[in-house]
Amino acid sequence: MKKLALLLWKVPLFIQKCIMVGGGTIVGILIFVEVFLRYVLGSPLFGVEELILFIGMWLYFMGAAYGAYERSHIKAELINIWCKSERSLAVLRTTASIFTVALAVILVTWTYPYFHWELKKGGTSQALLLPKIICQSAVFFGSILMAFYFSLELIDNFLLSIGKKEIFLPLVDKKDQEI
Repeated sequence: MKKLALLLWKVPLFIQKCIMVGGGTIVGILIFVEVFLRYVLGSPLFGVEELILFIGMWLYFMGAAYGAYERSHIKAELINIWCKSERSLAVLRTTASIFTVALAVILVTWTYPYFHWELKKGGTSQALLLPKIICQSAVFFGSILMAFYFSLELIDNFLLSIGKKEIFLPLVDKKDQEI
């Protein structure tokens, strides 16, 4: 059971990291090539901006989901200045997590019809005629991952608020800590 749970953590994270690293590398190379061709050789490459947009959408939403996983997403926490008790702080974080999960679920419910509509419509981009579903599915799958990770954070915050230990702490690679 523990191996299955670990696998459920590691597989999406591995895919997210591959998309972020691979996509970031490809976007960097494409921008370099486009700038070189446009400003040095005076001959821009057709459709590069569109390709960067498609990859950029995946980068943005996988990065947002990864931030939700790491719990390093942007938070406006000034309450910890006034609130000194760990338990009351956990109760306030639980309340904030409830709103965060609710908003993430709303985002999923908004993105699904759009994803489904584009899947049926089968539209393509203007320059490269790439299926638009590639770009638009990033929004849907990224929002699902964010809702999932925010839900786990809510469970952990709730457990802390009732005096128990967290159970869904993010996996941290030792390589990531050695920066």
